[in-house]
Amino acid sequence: MRLGTAGTRSRTPAPDATTERSAISLRGVGKDFRSAAGESVALDSVDLDIDAGDFVCLLGQSGCGKSTLLNLIAGLDSPSRGSIDVGGRRVGMMFQDANLFPWLTVRGNIELALRLSGVPAREFGPRVDELLETVRLPRAASMRPHELSGGMRQRVALARTLAQDCSILLMDEPFAALDAITRDAMHDETERIWLERELTIVFVTHNVRESARLGNRVLVMAPDPGRIDSELRIGLQRPRRMEDPGVADRAAELHRRLSGRNEP
Repeated sequence: MRLGTAGTRSRTPAPDATTERSAISLRGVGKDFRSAAGESVALDSVDLDIDAGDFVCLLGQSGCGKSTLLNLIAGLDSPSRGSIDVGGRRVGMMFQDANLFPWLTVRGNIELALRLSGVPAREFGPRVDELLETVRLPRAASMRPHELSGGMRQRVALARTLAQDCSILLMDEPFAALDAITRDAMHDETERIWLERELTIVFVTHNVRESARLGNRVLVMAPDPGRIDSELRIGLQRPRRMEDPGVADRAAELHRRLSGRNEP
């Protein structure tokens, strides 16, 4: 079972003015998959720079390569061509499923992530307490996953990912299975933690409102083969709400782009 964390990566291309300030840099990245039916191109010629501290959403229909791109950045898979550089930063990853170990308590799930990260056992107690405060679950330490709501499980998954001391957080549709009220609360918590910890976040979604609510930039992806088709800078002040008029306007523009009606 995946713990929702990735390692560090440090493949470094020749530096230039762009890559020096980028937390994540991709050059000519492609990914092919082979099956009995033949070879398919999941991603082709992806160039991307994400500055440290940015919040970028990847938006697109199923099959456009969003999750594949996230897995490549995380180091969970290797590109067929091109280069990926995160400058040696630690990368953490959250999935749609919290993937908590059901036989462990909340504290035990987070301690396991700390142990795998090489944190000394004597530091487990205060580190777990601090992380549970960060995700606003200070009284949940002794609970088991089946006792938690969906939103609480995702908070624990977030705490476990943060236990890896990551500076880059990759999020693969982590709130897609939550009800609207819980999802909105998790949007607020994600934004708060992003600002407090000065994280770089790449967030995969197929929800246009969610991308306009959360992102500084939204990268619209297109399929066959998967690629970045366009970019929209949101340009709205924070905090934001899903029902804000500005969010609705940006969401409408993203709908047009997804439908192929974007203007140059």
